[in-house]
Amino acid sequence: MSTDTLAPVSSTPISSAPGVQLEVLNDSTMIVNMGPHHPSTHGVLRIVLEMDGETIVHATPHIGYVHTGIEKTIEYNCYLKAVPLTDRMDYVSGLINNAAYTLSVEKLLGVEPPPRGQALRVILMELQRIASHLVWLGTHMLDLGAMSVFFYSFQQREYILDLVEMMTGSRLMPSWIVPGGLRGDAPEGWIASNPAAYRCRKGRAETGAWR
Repeated sequence: MSTDTLAPVSSTPISSAPGVQLEVLNDSTMIVNMGPHHPSTHGVLRIVLEMDGETIVHATPHIGYVHTGIEKTIEYNCYLKAVPLTDRMDYVSGLINNAAYTLSVEKLLGVEPPPRGQALRVILMELQRIASHLVWLGTHMLDLGAMSVFFYSFQQREYILDLVEMMTGSRLMPSWIVPGGLRGDAPEGWIASNPAAYRCRKGRAETGAWR
């Protein structure tokens, strides 16, 4: 079939498409879509690239594809039922998202959890923070070709997720930090197996705050 008979896909030039503002340098450049589903973006991200051969001369990111409507869904749930939705916002930092939402609800209601609950929250969030950084470090170094760092990072992350699972029963989406405290106390042996929790308990034992 002759290419002369093929109709153009769109009469609108990509440089003036909705959401895209590009000033094409000259006829030698080419507009390329990277994403929104691309193995190098580690998420749903679209980048409109202007290429001059293999050189990127302009890039326009579009982050709207990551929106999942969680905020609107939370509006139709009670405070406690909305907690599991916060895990899904960032599944490598589920406990921290739980805490951010829970602290807002507690401030709104004037609720203060007991000291032990607050201490366990901090321990869980610190463990989650380290685990989240290990995901970044491992995947970042994997993109750079350092595969050994990826293996070591995820090996250490597994130890942290073991502690999280030991308390919450879940590794990625625990929904454990809730308004008023936690869904449950630390199980028997959890403090002893967690060096960070042990040091926290030792420091608070003298003041009587750990109860």
